[in-house]
Amino acid sequence: MKHRHLNHEAFTLAAIEDILARGSMPDWAPLLHAIEADPYGDVAEKTLRICAARDIYGASKLFNRLIQNARQPKP
Repeated sequence: MKHRHLNHEAFTLAAIEDILARGSMPDWAPLLHAIEADPYGDVAEKTLRICAARDIYGASKLFNRLIQNARQPKP
């Protein structure tokens, strides 16, 4: 996703917030893949921080739940 105010594609706090606030499902896919690859990693932690700080309609609760599910032990 191209960010209006950023000149990089890294998952910084600003970029994650922009993806959650302005993105659509296709824009969320790379973020979801990064979280699934490392549910306790930097991207997941940043996403949880944003979700706790802002109630982004349709995204905050969803991503919070996705991260919690990704952290559950797999059988």
